[in-house]
Amino acid sequence: MRLLPLLTLTLAVLFLPACSDSSSNPSESGGEPGGGVAAAENRRIEIPSPVDGSIVFQLFTPAVMEAGQRYPLVLHSHGFGGSRQTAPTGLIGTLVDNGYYVISIDQRGFGESTGPVRVMDPDAEGRDLVAILDWAETALPQLQRDASGRMMVGSYGSSYGGGYQLLLQAVDPKARLRALVPDITWHDLTESLNPGGAIKSGWALVLVAGGEAGSQGDLDNVIRETLVRGLSSNNFPTPGLDFFRYHSPRYFCDGQAIPEIAFAQGTEIPMTPPIAPPAADILLWQGFPDTLFNVTEAFDNLRCLRARGGDVRLLTHQSGHVLPLSVESLSADLDNVLAALSGAVVVPEFQGPAGANACGGIGREAATLAWFEAKLKGRDAALQQVIPIGDAICLSLADDDAVAVRDIPVGGSDFPVEASTPAFSGLLGVVTSVLGPNLPGGIQAIPLQTFGDEGAVLAGQPTMQLTLSPVIEALAQPECLSAFLPLACDPIVYVGLGYQRDGRWQLIDDQLKPLRGFGTHGSAQAPERLVAVAERLQPGDTVGLLVYGFHPQYLGTFSRDVLVPALTLSGRVQLPLLSPEQIVAEGF
Repeated sequence: MRLLPLLTLTLAVLFLPACSDSSSNPSESGGEPGGGVAAAENRRIEIPSPVDGSIVFQLFTPAVMEAGQRYPLVLHSHGFGGSRQTAPTGLIGTLVDNGYYVISIDQRGFGESTGPVRVMDPDAEGRDLVAILDWAETALPQLQRDASGRMMVGSYGSSYGGGYQLLLQAVDPKARLRALVPDITWHDLTESLNPGGAIKSGWALVLVAGGEAGSQGDLDNVIRETLVRGLSSNNFPTPGLDFFRYHSPRYFCDGQAIPEIAFAQGTEIPMTPPIAPPAADILLWQGFPDTLFNVTEAFDNLRCLRARGGDVRLLTHQSGHVLPLSVESLSADLDNVLAALSGAVVVPEFQGPAGANACGGIGREAATLAWFEAKLKGRDAALQQVIPIGDAICLSLADDDAVAVRDIPVGGSDFPVEASTPAFSGLLGVVTSVLGPNLPGGIQAIPLQTFGDEGAVLAGQPTMQLTLSPVIEALAQPECLSAFLPLACDPIVYVGLGYQRDGRWQLIDDQLKPLRGFGTHGSAQAPERLVAVAERLQPGDTVGLLVYGFHPQYLGTFSRDVLVPALTLSGRVQLPLLSPEQIVAEGF
């Protein structure tokens, strides 16, 4: 019942392009003032793309420019389906007032930039971004440089506006990007869109709608082919997996080349080698409730980028890619009725509402300005004041609650998992997933531990070794796949950590991990990861594993298996329940 408004609302409101100011001057002239003080300028710039079409961006100069002085440059860009900022408001206005050039970019195919949207292709968007820096290097004579003559450039943006930064850092041959602040972005698009071999079809539909609504040059046909084939067959095609990995920071971190990618409409030839990105100072932000690019991806980016050198930090918040679509958001009375019928459970919804864009008392916008002040202007005192935890990892537990740790918490306290009743998969799983854990066949809640007077802090990267087994043993044999339909013997369930409070179970941070196929997922030597979560558990709370046969985040990706409507689940999970020794700061 929660699915009825989902597609209509998401397609209508999620990815509306950002508002723009059409009154800006289209002049492309620029240069150092002849003397005295110059007022701020706001100009539309259009340059040819080295690939095809043209790139449009907005240039903002510092509010006050004095002859002989130099000013660093900060790049900004929009989310998927959006467009550049054309007025000096928000953080751009703050940067201008504090003596920065700012360039706000229309990525290819969005806003006024032309060419097909390639989703941060190193050979398309990557070359466009390098061309923008080449333009700035010659067109901004008052641009600040270091002793070697290299430009002092920073960057910020969220989602797609975070992805461009990590791409530019990897492909710019002059390594001009010094201080990055990517927010809620990805490490591996194949894992973002196809975790555990299950297509995240709820988000895939939203992204296609956003791309089609906001794009000027249209989505590239290979992206459409990948998503259409994936949604129709319930399996992501291999060319699509290679395509999206090539468009991810993981490609440059792993160093594994990708050969030709054969699509039905032609062959893609990756041209950019997987060379590790150079060292840079990078302030990563990620949202724990983000169900598109989760904190596990931020952990992977943190490991990769710290290995390159530079000052690389991670802070988290309570926002991100959030679609708070539920019966409760439409009708509180109807939600109460459904809750009563379902045994006092939060009936599956896409996810809950977003929270604050801060990690405890560390606000993202203030931290971004302080990062540029320290890394581009050498004003370290400002950074220490805004981020008092230094390079510790900040894990947000709630809007006003966070803890800082030195290392990524992985695994931890070990608990056995044994489902007392079979879990439903396929169409039966769709029906029963609205029943709740207290009714036979509904969402399973497998309790793991109840906490006493002290409560607990659950924060970090949980791991697991879980086995899916058929109720009818014959269906676990290899002959099953050849004896029946190709879609048979293919169970899918979704598991996530939850807590029970006041009689109701709540999925923590709305995070789910798909488990597809019979057999064991993970091992003691190589445990599989659940999605990273963070929650302060209250005295009396019970933490458990929630098992769904269907969830709206995977709107069209439930099992199509007609032979295996139910399965059993067993194994172990490891939870990062933080000890006092692991927490280096809280309450900041």
